[in-house]
Amino acid sequence: MTAPQDHPERDETKESPLTPPVPEYLSPLRWRWIRFATRHHPVRFLYWPPRDPTRHRRIRMFDLDGYDIGTLVWVVCDACRVGSINKISIMVEYQRQGLGRRLICRALADGPDYTWQTTGQSPDAKQFFPTIEGETDIAFVEYRGVCEHLRQRSGYRPPRPGRRPRPVLERDI
Repeated sequence: MTAPQDHPERDETKESPLTPPVPEYLSPLRWRWIRFATRHHPVRFLYWPPRDPTRHRRIRMFDLDGYDIGTLVWVVCDACRVGSINKISIMVEYQRQGLGRRLICRALADGPDYTWQTTGQSPDAKQFFPTIEGETDIAFVEYRGVCEHLRQRSGYRPPRPGRRPRPVLERDI
């Protein structure tokens, strides 16, 4: 048995550059195209549409290098004319730059003139939502639960078979 050969071109002590992961339901080629097409944008917004109108909608934000920096999850019920902000989170380094405001305005576009609610449990959210209320003239009432159309049935159900909607690049946020 021979000893492993030293390869001068292969230096184990050097770290390889990290590449950001490809977002779910995107091919590496499409993700590379999105990153290229938005290379001059400081933040990219990808929208995951629901397969069913009563399911959660999601936007994730990515920085110039392609790393995930924030998320907004919301749901709307057209029958009851109610919307709910379920989660908004933005990395600390990207807060106070108007990104949260832009995300909320995007969600509000899905339910114009609807009643909106949110939990607002964190100290940051308790400061953020009153500010947004003043700017948009829309009250975000305290979470009162979901309507019968949005209520989850008890028990786990695997996702329905079939293609999931591909994330869409949102250029107007």
